[in-house]
Amino acid sequence: MKLPALALFERSLRLETRSALMCWSRAGLLILILLVLVPIQSMAKAGWFGAPGLHFLQELVWLNLVLITLAGLSYFASAITEEKEELMLGLLRMTDLNPVAILLGKSTSRLVGALLLLLVQLPFVLLAVALGGVGLLQIAAAYGTLLAYLFLVCNLALLFSVVFRTTTTAAGFTFFVLMVFLIGHYWAASIEQYIASSSQINLHRGVWSIVAAMINFWRQATPSDRLSEIFKTGFTGPAIGFQVASNLALGILFFLVAWLVFDRCTREEKDAASPRQWLTRNPPRRSRIPPHLVGLRAISWKDFTFISGGRLGLCLKFGALVFVVALCNFMALQFGTGASITRAFEGALLIWISLVLTAVFLAVESARIFREEIRWKTLSSLVALPISVRELAYRKVAGALAGTLPLLAGFVLGVLLVPDAVGKFLNDIFSEPIAFGMVTVAILQYILFLHLTAFLSLVIKRGALPLAIAIQYFGGAFFMTFLAMILSAGGGTGPGGICIFTGTICVVSTVVLHRAIGLRLERAAAEE
Repeated sequence: MKLPALALFERSLRLETRSALMCWSRAGLLILILLVLVPIQSMAKAGWFGAPGLHFLQELVWLNLVLITLAGLSYFASAITEEKEELMLGLLRMTDLNPVAILLGKSTSRLVGALLLLLVQLPFVLLAVALGGVGLLQIAAAYGTLLAYLFLVCNLALLFSVVFRTTTTAAGFTFFVLMVFLIGHYWAASIEQYIASSSQINLHRGVWSIVAAMINFWRQATPSDRLSEIFKTGFTGPAIGFQVASNLALGILFFLVAWLVFDRCTREEKDAASPRQWLTRNPPRRSRIPPHLVGLRAISWKDFTFISGGRLGLCLKFGALVFVVALCNFMALQFGTGASITRAFEGALLIWISLVLTAVFLAVESARIFREEIRWKTLSSLVALPISVRELAYRKVAGALAGTLPLLAGFVLGVLLVPDAVGKFLNDIFSEPIAFGMVTVAILQYILFLHLTAFLSLVIKRGALPLAIAIQYFGGAFFMTFLAMILSAGGGTGPGGICIFTGTICVVSTVVLHRAIGLRLERAAAEE
């Protein structure tokens, strides 16, 4: 007898497990396991380290931990928001499905699919026992930790997917909460110890003992602390610890909260692209179009306004820059040497934070710049304009860059603060061919990453940015390690040859993806 509440769950589960994305994910996991296994086995035979099985398990588990976190930012965070963005949630409610049925069908089915991706690794992970240095208990405990963390991430992202209207917002809050959960206990412990020591309060009495115990429980609930314990030599258990129980309890709590707020947060179905009305009434899109804006400049203006956020988006990005710089200054003053902030420190801080934030925002917008047109079925209208698809894409990119590159003003200010240090750094880079090659390869890899993200956004429905990170910066890292070992063993190729070879691969791949994006845009416009 089938329960009506499980009808949507059963259908979604069948679609998820049989989809092409899941098939490619399984194949990618197999290739990734091989790329992890071969270098470790080779380095172990060369005598670089002992216990190759333990190193193999460690790298694979930590890689899975990062991939689960990335999955929470798109695959799980879009469970309900994708229905809101496509204005389909109201149709689901018209079928008389209750909130539990919708949550199970849209989120838990994805959780089961992700669990299967973890469990399918176990036959290959058992090779770690044959390699030596690890036992079955450690494998069971490590993958139990991953399963519990996956359950937590899925339901946390589900909660934000119910509360917010867009996947981007849900993913942003999911990322923030996960980062606080994973590394926030270090800051909390430092702040607690600093306040207690400065106030001359005994940590083992009164309120400070309770605070210290809560921070300790927080630390024990993180998967990183549990995995560090599992990977120690002589681990004797238990296979299921406090981390597993706490993560499962938090996941259940998040699911229940999502269930409770579901009706309230989905009562009114609004256009996900329209701004929220917080303090004032926001004007509609049409009223924000300048009357003098005509011609092809309107394409760049549209992406600057609605993809990058326009002037408000610039203000928010500058606010994020100021906040991060202020936070780093506060941390340096309170938990560093305690000395005053120097000019050199402030200049270096502005340079690096500006570069990092610009890179992050460019990556986010590369995943949205073409996907938004496909989602709202406007690509065919844009292609009908008297311009080529290439020029259309370039004008859209120009609009997105106009909303992100002003963040480099912090970089310019940092250079003005420490011109001598920047000049010395550039002189060292250009005087050392190896250093210059490494910097060039890093820039080429980032350009390739932006192209890969944009292309994946045209191919898959969700998760282009996390998938691009997984493909390039994890799969690519293992591939280049494997390739470097082969080149070094074959002809003694040095770091310079490896940089040239890697840079050539990046350039060729970027050109191929550049062309593929144009062809995919033409195909997507024809399919609308």
